[in-house]
Amino acid sequence: MKIKKLLFFILTGLLITVLSITAFATEYIEQENKGEFKVIGYYSGDLFNEPLENLQTDKLTHVIYAFLIPQRDGSLVEFNKPEQLKELVVQAHNDGAKVFIAVGGWSYEGVPLQPVFEEVAASDETRKLLIENICAFVDEYNLDGVEVDWEHPNKDSIANYEKLVVELSEALKLKNKELTAALNGAWAKTAGPEPSMVLTQKCLDCFSFINVMAYDINDTDHSPVWFTETSIDYWLNRGVPAEDIAIGMPLYSRPSWMQYRHLVALNPEYAFVDYAPTTPLESYYNGMNTFREKTKIALSKAGGVMLFDVNEDTNDEYSIVSMIDNLLKRTKNLSKDELSKFVTVVLENNELVFIEDEGYGVPFINNDDRTMIPLRKPLEAIGAEVDYDNIKRVVTAVKGNIIVKVPVDRNVIYVNEQEIEIDTEAILKDNRTYIPLRAVMEAFGYKLDWHNNSRTVILSN
Repeated sequence: MKIKKLLFFILTGLLITVLSITAFATEYIEQENKGEFKVIGYYSGDLFNEPLENLQTDKLTHVIYAFLIPQRDGSLVEFNKPEQLKELVVQAHNDGAKVFIAVGGWSYEGVPLQPVFEEVAASDETRKLLIENICAFVDEYNLDGVEVDWEHPNKDSIANYEKLVVELSEALKLKNKELTAALNGAWAKTAGPEPSMVLTQKCLDCFSFINVMAYDINDTDHSPVWFTETSIDYWLNRGVPAEDIAIGMPLYSRPSWMQYRHLVALNPEYAFVDYAPTTPLESYYNGMNTFREKTKIALSKAGGVMLFDVNEDTNDEYSIVSMIDNLLKRTKNLSKDELSKFVTVVLENNELVFIEDEGYGVPFINNDDRTMIPLRKPLEAIGAEVDYDNIKRVVTAVKGNIIVKVPVDRNVIYVNEQEIEIDTEAILKDNRTYIPLRAVMEAFGYKLDWHNNSRTVILSN
């Protein structure tokens, strides 16, 4: 009896220890991720031959290596580029980025993987074997986590999907590793495709964060800004914390499937637009300005962005990864409220960057909900000569045969001496003149579009 009691106490102690370690690992992961804006790059090693040194791991928080392929018996397809993954892990970890392995994908060698997932997850035996093999792979390559990329569970398979992610999550937590998932977007706060609608709360509770595939709607508009917004809203409505949502952005076009880097190589102006008249098929995609808008929306409403695939980016001044990194550096000290009011000005497809230290002033939203822009930078950018009469408190801008006068603290401007009433007044703030941009720029023949949800001013001549 004494031996039985002793064994009971030993086993009880071991169980408490295991549970404590699991709880600690979960809490550690949650604390580690809290507040971090994620910049996640998919790296499809089997699809591209880009040198690893071109991957900007110093500007990423996570790299998701794709793909590890499951088989129906719970085994894994022999990994194709083991040395590349090992080198990637070393490089990423040296730069402070995490590396996950994506399990699955849409297809393997042209055959959809959905039936494979359905079969392997339906059996307790093969599901257990698959999880053991994935965990062994994570250990072998010193990875930080796993992404489940089952495309896609449905009402008939969601129960087995749940078993797979719950059991895999528990196994990974014992190793202080994370689990994420590639999930669908949605076209409304409460409505979306079946894979989004059937996902259970138990599944969502298993993921450190989710990567939302907000793309591939159709050929001509496959990843619009509105889909980013509705996809974020949907998962927020499902109870996913904002910081755990990373919104996916594609670096490829449809229906041509041309890569962003190849489009830019054809014509650098293609970097800034969302359409290129390529042949034999046209290219509809996301250009730099759309990427910037989506990143700003994610900054104010979500917890990160995901790029599919970073191999398709450039490594020069048109790089999307570099643009995102630059934007994050400029906004890193802003609160959530300040971020929601952060204004971007895009003139003829190029961003006018306002930095506090430059002394030009920074755009802001006034009490009338009007966008106020420091006067000198945009006017000089369009070639206007700018002068300020300190006594009369009047700004004069001249370009060609157009003369615009902007009196401070009055709801009017003068265009070639003709008075035009405007809905807000120019002001002095911190010794800088701020103007209601629309009236002044329209006087010089520019069209202004205001994208409210991303707080972006688009100016075009």
